[in-house]
Amino acid sequence: AGTGTQEALPLERAWTELHMSRERNIVNQVVSNLAAIDGSGYTFDISGSDQIIVGDQFNPIRVPCAYVFVSKVDTVQEAGITRLTQYDRTMVLNIVGFVNATNDSPGELMLRSLDFQSDVMKCLESDRSLDNGGTVLCDDIEVSGRTFRGADLDLPMLGIAALMVTIKYRQDAGTGT
Repeated sequence: AGTGTQEALPLERAWTELHMSRERNIVNQVVSNLAAIDGSGYTFDISGSDQIIVGDQFNPIRVPCAYVFVSKVDTVQEAGITRLTQYDRTMVLNIVGFVNATNDSPGELMLRSLDFQSDVMKCLESDRSLDNGGTVLCDDIEVSGRTFRGADLDLPMLGIAALMVTIKYRQDAGTGT
């Protein structure tokens, strides 16, 4: 007979039950977190279904919007630190946001780009483990960014925020979890 308490699922089993790669789950959680930028507590609202685009070419149909790309996934093994049955991984995501100006003031596009960058940083840094309903997807994230004038990239009416999100996690060898 049972004791009435249920043991929590081990992290490895929880990942297996998701049936997707760890990297895909990380990207999905980042996108889900970005969709929380809804104008309440943030400068912008990118919560619309067509405002966060994964891995497509830049074609900002609705502004503001964010494009999410996986830049790379690196593996590191450090003697005495990395467990023999695991790998330490670092995924780098690029998030590129496009915003429009609200007035003709000089510098408005740059300032709006900074606001967008700040919204993304605030949103992602508030969930540093990318907690997916109780399943922790990573050990930590770091976000850095740059802003550009759209005119520099033949997009004269837009401001651009380009963010690099570094996601650090440990993965079991040979399992994808």
